[in-house]
Amino acid sequence: MTTDTSNKHHLRLALFWALLGTLAALALFPYALSLNPAIGQLPTPLPVIAIASALQTGLLLILLNWIGLRLGNSIGLDTPIARALVYRQPFAPISKSGLNTALIVGCIGGVVLIGLSLAFQPWMPPMATPTTLEIDLWKRILASFYGGITEELLLRLFGMTLIAWLLWKIFERDKPQPSTLIFWLAIVAAAILFGVGHLPAAAHVWALTPIVILRTITLNAVLGIPFGFLYWRWGLEYAMLSHFLADLVLHGIGGS
Repeated sequence: MTTDTSNKHHLRLALFWALLGTLAALALFPYALSLNPAIGQLPTPLPVIAIASALQTGLLLILLNWIGLRLGNSIGLDTPIARALVYRQPFAPISKSGLNTALIVGCIGGVVLIGLSLAFQPWMPPMATPTTLEIDLWKRILASFYGGITEELLLRLFGMTLIAWLLWKIFERDKPQPSTLIFWLAIVAAAILFGVGHLPAAAHVWALTPIVILRTITLNAVLGIPFGFLYWRWGLEYAMLSHFLADLVLHGIGGS
């Protein structure tokens, strides 16, 4: 894929994605509140907590989005559909291959995650705080927007792009573009980092035994690889769609 270099500062597009990421973070709040009811016991009104938390995420995203878009412009990574919309440019044709891949990865990937979670269950240690918490379906559906939008902005647009750019500058700076190997290393590294980033949350539920660490990293990293490929091959929007669908399946059928 190619990028447009006429809007090299990318600020308007960074703001667009930050706004959507902020709304997605706000949509996550009912789900987060169900997981951690102690939030409701704070003296600050819940709407204020929800809005403040979402705005904090949005402000961070403005910077990270801009960095990702700026660096991505030099290595062929972009958000082509949103760019055309924001800058009122002609839309490139939607890739049927990209769309089909995103749909297949999202739907099947969500089922795979449910299966992996069940496969790990017999070896998991007891929960630190056993719970039979049931979260309303509408809250789980809203939470899927956070995964599909905000997490993709953080992990793919910023994280994967930065890793690919750094590897290119360190190991292949004599080349006009990163090699396929560089992109695959960035794809895998971003996916693994996402899994590692979930370990603190897992530590609140279980003791961090080897099986808990393996489960946490595997379940959170396994789909990051195809999401990264979608971003690289067709654009961030395809990765977002796939991630959103996977979360819908996981939260809807899996009930988590």
